[in-house]
Amino acid sequence: MSASPLVKASYRLARAFGWTPQQVQAMTMGQVSIYLQMLDEEISDGDSWGKLS
Repeated sequence: MSASPLVKASYRLARAFGWTPQQVQAMTMGQVSIYLQMLDEEISDGDSWGKLS
């Protein structure tokens, strides 16, 4: 059985930002979408946050 998209997103955000499940649960769908987009852009750009260019 595979995890639902919401479970996958929650896990990804908690892992990337160090948030607790309760913190992720309190977020709106808009907030979740923005943070997931930021992670996707970071991966596609190959950049790390905090890296000075």
